Amino acid sequence: MPRLFPHPPSPCRPGRAPGWTLLALLPALLLAGCAGIDRDLIPPIEGAGAGNRLPGKFVWHDLLSEDPAAARRFYGGLFGWTFDDIDVGGGQTYTLIRHQGRAIGGLVDARGINRAANVSRWVPILSVPDVDQAVAFTRAEGGTVFQPPLDVPRRGRLAVIGDDQGAVLTVLTSHSGDPVDRAPEVGGWLWNELWTTDLEQALAFYTGLVPAYAVTRVGKGEAGYTLLEAGGKPRAGVLPSPVEAMPDTWLPYVRVTDPDAVARQAEVLGGRVLLPPRANPRGGKVAILTDPTGAAFLVQTWKPHH
Repeated sequence: MPRLFPHPPSPCRPGRAPGWTLLALLPALLLAGCAGIDRDLIPPIEGAGAGNRLPGKFVWHDLLSEDPAAARRFYGGLFGWTFDDIDVGGGQTYTLIRHQGRAIGGLVDARGINRAANVSRWVPILSVPDVDQAVAFTRAEGGTVFQPPLDVPRRGRLAVIGDDQGAVLTVLTSHSGDPVDRAPEVGGWLWNELWTTDLEQALAFYTGLVPAYAVTRVGKGEAGYTLLEAGGKPRAGVLPSPVEAMPDTWLPYVRVTDPDAVARQAEVLGGRVLLPPRANPRGGKVAILTDPTGAAFLVQTWKPHH
């Protein structure tokens, strides 16, 4: 695994909420919680292995977007992703994001929500052994439960939480097991990283949320990095936020072969380059980008270890 660099109104009853709390609007739950939505039509996580449980692994990514058409053009042009719409009833559509034919995430239209802030963002889904226990822990530790545990028949039992410093994610116990581990593909997900204002507090929270996590610190100085490992494998990174006054947030990485070319193409497609491509002190090259609506992600080169 690479060494990497560095609120909500109901969607069924539009309302307003200030600032970053709006980021709690998670696509799977946004669909599942509305009247008229048929939860049976929400698809499972692709690649799940029967009985395969990998707590601590990020198993899916959902994109909440204020301009789904622009998102399709952007990610299709940048990574070759394709999109399949699924009618889930109640006038709602859930869109599967595919990479080389394999479903890797979901896209939800967020334009129908009357709000005071841009909610476009990527949100990861984390496998936990017991969603109800994860929710109880979150509450006990001062985190926020935006959506209590909810059963989605083909996907599993899930909840939307904010950790005790505000970073938002979905926790899931899949009914069909977790996707098997596979080498990151070019144009596919590479990694997930938490940018936090309090490293030690974040580590205490996530090792309590996922008891399988072990903390490993690698490197020193600029190359220093903290890993969350489970089952002997790195599952995520935790980094003191390099952006002043930025709320705690989870950010995904996409594997690429040429960050310079990807960054140039991102601008052509209407995105922004927040951090131009630069050498990663832990190896490879990395850049921070946003799509046209401001959803942030990183791209990085990575060579598998054989």
